[in-house]
Amino acid sequence: MKTELSKEDNQLLQMLQDNREAAIQRIHSCYGKYLRLAANGILRNEQDAEECVNDVLLRLWSSELPSEIESLTAYLAKMVRNQAIMYLRKRGRQKRGGDVTIVSYEELSECIPDPESGNNVVSQDDLTMQIRAFVKELSELDRVIFMGRYWLSRSIAEIAVQIGKSEGFVTKRLLSLRERLKRRLKKG
Repeated sequence: MKTELSKEDNQLLQMLQDNREAAIQRIHSCYGKYLRLAANGILRNEQDAEECVNDVLLRLWSSELPSEIESLTAYLAKMVRNQAIMYLRKRGRQKRGGDVTIVSYEELSECIPDPESGNNVVSQDDLTMQIRAFVKELSELDRVIFMGRYWLSRSIAEIAVQIGKSEGFVTKRLLSLRERLKRRLKKG
């Protein structure tokens, strides 16, 4: 199902094609705060988050856009998220027990079939579609837990506080959700 971009997003994308500098300034004024919050949620450092957003805007200014963008907000959020993760890896913040973001990716990666095994090799697009479908099927509580951990990189303690449950409850739900996702991905 193809979603329509908002009028403003269409205008911004057209501006990116016509006048990148003005478009970047407008994107920064429209989405800058949201992007800094997203980056800061991963990096836990406002200065690094600001630098991350600036790097993303520079990359957006200097690179070709994909031909199909379903949501400018989601596209920008994904860029910031990926850039923030690169920052984490670059900074080597992996201490004993690991950074929350790195640990959450390691947890989720256990669900994805290993391409080396030759079993159920799926493309990145197929994997993305399957995970999106999985998330849409979750109850609201499970969706908050899953997205909190694997999209927003929140700690188990933060999620527990958010939903008003114990850390043990969140840990068990995450284990159950990963098992369900793993079974789904194995089926293809």
